[in-house]
Amino acid sequence: MRRPRTCSALLTCTLVVASLVAAPSVASAAQGVPDGSSAASAAASCWEVKQVAPSSPDGLYWLLTPQLRTPTQFYCDMTTDGGGWVLVGRGRDGWTWDGDAQGTTAQVASPINGQAAFSPRKLSAATIDALLGGHRVDQLTDGVRLRRAKDAGGTAWQEVRWRLRSMGSWSWAFGAGHPLTGSSFDGVQFSGQTTRDAGTTSTAAAERLRRVWTFESADNGWVRGFGYGSAVTGSTSSSSALYATRSGYATPFTQVFVRPRLRQADLSFAAVPDSGTAAVTALPVARSRSLPQSWGVTGTGAGGTGELATEVQAFAQVGDVMYVGGNFTTVRNQDGSRKVAQAYLAAFRASTGEWISSFRPKLDGQVRALKALPDGRLALGGDFTRVDGQRRSSLAVLTAKRTLDRTWTTGVERRGGDRRASVRTLDVAGGRLYLGGRFSHVVRGTGAAALPYAARVVLPSGRGDSQWQPHLNGTVADLDVSTDSQRVYLAGYMTRKGGATVRNAVAVTTSAARLVSPAWSPTFSTKRSATYQQAVQQVGSLVWLGGSQHSMFAYDARTLALRSPSITKAGGDLQAIGSDGRVVYGGCHCGDWVFEGTSSWDSWSTGQNPVPWRQAGKISLLGAWDAASGAFVSTFAPRWKSRGGYGVWAVEVAKDGTLWAGGSIQTSIREGGSNQFSGGFARFAARPSRAPAAPTAPAVSLQGSTATVSWSASAGDGVRYEVLRGDRVVAVSWATSVRVPDSGPDDRFFVRASDGQGNWSASTRVVRAIGS
Repeated sequence: MRRPRTCSALLTCTLVVASLVAAPSVASAAQGVPDGSSAASAAASCWEVKQVAPSSPDGLYWLLTPQLRTPTQFYCDMTTDGGGWVLVGRGRDGWTWDGDAQGTTAQVASPINGQAAFSPRKLSAATIDALLGGHRVDQLTDGVRLRRAKDAGGTAWQEVRWRLRSMGSWSWAFGAGHPLTGSSFDGVQFSGQTTRDAGTTSTAAAERLRRVWTFESADNGWVRGFGYGSAVTGSTSSSSALYATRSGYATPFTQVFVRPRLRQADLSFAAVPDSGTAAVTALPVARSRSLPQSWGVTGTGAGGTGELATEVQAFAQVGDVMYVGGNFTTVRNQDGSRKVAQAYLAAFRASTGEWISSFRPKLDGQVRALKALPDGRLALGGDFTRVDGQRRSSLAVLTAKRTLDRTWTTGVERRGGDRRASVRTLDVAGGRLYLGGRFSHVVRGTGAAALPYAARVVLPSGRGDSQWQPHLNGTVADLDVSTDSQRVYLAGYMTRKGGATVRNAVAVTTSAARLVSPAWSPTFSTKRSATYQQAVQQVGSLVWLGGSQHSMFAYDARTLALRSPSITKAGGDLQAIGSDGRVVYGGCHCGDWVFEGTSSWDSWSTGQNPVPWRQAGKISLLGAWDAASGAFVSTFAPRWKSRGGYGVWAVEVAKDGTLWAGGSIQTSIREGGSNQFSGGFARFAARPSRAPAAPTAPAVSLQGSTATVSWSASAGDGVRYEVLRGDRVVAVSWATSVRVPDSGPDDRFFVRASDGQGNWSASTRVVRAIGS
């Protein structure tokens, strides 16, 4: 049985076919001549087209590499500096710096100039990596080329070259400061510097155009683009190729090109066995734009207004209900015409986001943790002291009918200091409820047990479990029971476990709360005192730990050795982790860049050269990582606002794959591009990750040198078909037959379906031509 192949965050089998220029049903040229004139004659690069057909003009050409998987049309500049450049992006102001596509491949390719091209369109990072044929960006002989307008009319142009010192996979996060070996402006050379800011800040007439900077700043009104310096003026006119909201710092219309020097003869396509190709599925990372939202929560309650008192702090799903807990006071609808007093805990339909108005619990303090129990009940943890008029000390349970469970009297107390107890985290495993937070005792009825900061109780009764006593000396911000239920990972502010020294993260056994062997010795990103950790979760073979300073580190679950570190700058701590098993989401109060491959935060600054990190991407309050590899997934970068910039403090992937992210969220950019109220939380749909059904009954007839390939359609709608001859695709069609010229009786054909969103069916078995 052939198993589906999965596309990871770094593979390029995502989102390439989605934007194909409509392909003809006839493959009209010989595969052996890679002149880019048809899908069957796709070249490896624009440069190869120029080599085999030197008179080729500027325009659209079919390109194919093993990583692209499917022949696709791209715009090639065949004139500048010998030609062979492929256009990967163009636009004026409003570029997005995440790795997702901005528009379709067809929109990038046309129009390429003029006012109609001012709205930015760019290829995804995955598609550009595919155009490089698996090679590193910093191996490009000709670097990255920027063609920038020099005047408002767009009649004069500047040629900029960036020579990358270090960039493995493509990244649009230029403002993060990818290091350069040098740059040039119409041939004038500069050494070093970065993609964040290159050239000179001189305002002299001869030099004023010799600067390109890509970070957002108040100097240019937070415009995103490839900006000039202070001496270059522009306007907000829709027809001006130089955009500026104030004096100076114009952002010009810019085209971005690369020139990979690839030939089909040098590429290695995987041989296809007679059984055909396996199915391929995309990583189900969430889309960056939020789902339409009918209801949300607002207001801040008894917890105050700080970052530890955000409107939403916890989610838990039971059936089709998503319970939302936090420090909010009110539930309101999208346009604000309905506002209902409902503090700290509310329920919404998991499938639609609609508020369930019949669920009206009454609490007197914020809810910090929620957990669905195996018997259908719901556990709540937080800062409250009363629930539905009954005393409940920071811990309560609701029945399956969502009324207060009056048989559950277990709670926590803090006997000392300010005496304010809090349960911040809950987990369930092995018939036990684990709880962590800020408390000294677990109480039940008139009994009490000294179980500081972390404890567990027996389900369903709530009786304290004296067999498990971690004896920590500091607040537990988060805990997670391991996948095999043998360990508990705890993160927070602890420095001692019994007589042993620990530091803000610890792993203990579930059997007796002993330190695991080998003991976990986390790496910290700063030499300063603030090394507290706020979120921890095991996903597959990795344990993810997030906290201060601005760190999201993945550790090997078996050895607890650091495997994959990421740092955010400039921004804030990682404070929530959630996952669907394939994608890990990390919530933070960060809004700029994430840097992979470094475990240090305070030993370097953004924009320096050289750099201690490997790769940079865009992050905005919530980032995504590949659960298997630990790599940052650059295609997810929501655009939203949060009160105080406190960001995301709760993450939950619903059973249908929808991502719920909550904190001090206020608004978000929804699907379709408009701004919407997203009180306390926003929801994001997962990208499709299921392979289409395979076509069936393939047949080939041969008349002369033209093969007619036919098949029966796949079950389901919205798929197109790819016909492979030998080891590569030679035709793409919405119909169920194509003609393939220059074929012979020895040719091997296969047919597969694609949904255009990174998912391919398994192909048919091989079929050979019959006829004369």
